Amino acid sequence: MNDTSDVLRNLATEETKILYTGVDRTSVFAKRTNKICPHDFAVGLRPVGAMEFYPTHVRLLFDLYLKRLSNKEDGAKLFDAIEKIYQGNDPELYSKDILKLNFPMKLDKADINLFYTQLLMIEQEFNYGPNGCKHGNVNPPREFLMRFVRWIEWGDAEIDTIVTHAVRNWPPPVKYAVRFKPTV
Repeated sequence: MNDTSDVLRNLATEETKILYTGVDRTSVFAKRTNKICPHDFAVGLRPVGAMEFYPTHVRLLFDLYLKRLSNKEDGAKLFDAIEKIYQGNDPELYSKDILKLNFPMKLDKADINLFYTQLLMIEQEFNYGPNGCKHGNVNPPREFLMRFVRWIEWGDAEIDTIVTHAVRNWPPPVKYAVRFKPTV
């Protein structure tokens, strides 16, 4: 996470950089915007043969929810990898193993989830961390997103409730600050 953060912090305003390429050749990129704070960036996806777009945390949450619903056992493995990314590990360490998982319902391939989850977490660190211009209530700031991911992992709420909290910027319940591994 530190290496990727350094690359992102050194982007020039409006500069776009591809940081990862998925197995299906989807490019995962960042574009420095300075929209929220200095060094803020937008996370983008450029699938082969399709228009690029900028996924939000809502897309990620919905996709993780679909994956957990469609295959709880493999979903647990995906959540394990996301937890390791939260701890600062490189998503490329897990991307090949994650691709062996089967998710009948999904928006994006699992490796793409890993790549842009890391970037969304770094974005929170930039905007709400010690050098950010916003004040957050969790430390590290990426925990805010991680609590939502854990909420989905636990499976004790419907996606409507989780997404409503996310889009209204309501914090997820504090019990998700610590990982509890649910039984599959």
